[in-house]
Amino acid sequence: MRFARDHHWAPGHMSAYLDGELTSRGRARMERHSGRCEECRGTLESLRRMLGMLGRLPPPGTGAEGPEIAAAVRRRLHEPPCG
Repeated sequence: MRFARDHHWAPGHMSAYLDGELTSRGRARMERHSGRCEECRGTLESLRRMLGMLGRLPPPGTGAEGPEIAAAVRRRLHEPPCG
């Protein structure tokens, strides 16, 4: 019963866990559950890797890329569908 409750709770709290925002009780709950649940342990590790990759991205530029991205999206919206 506890495993199922924690399995339902864990995914919504993984980011807070990795950001150090959970209480000590929440951290212990996450660590206990992910130690026993392969699925949540894998999800947590994937999230940890993704955050690591995002942290290595260069800082944003001057903001000039915003209009360029918007123009590229508008062009893509007007492309004929693939297939």
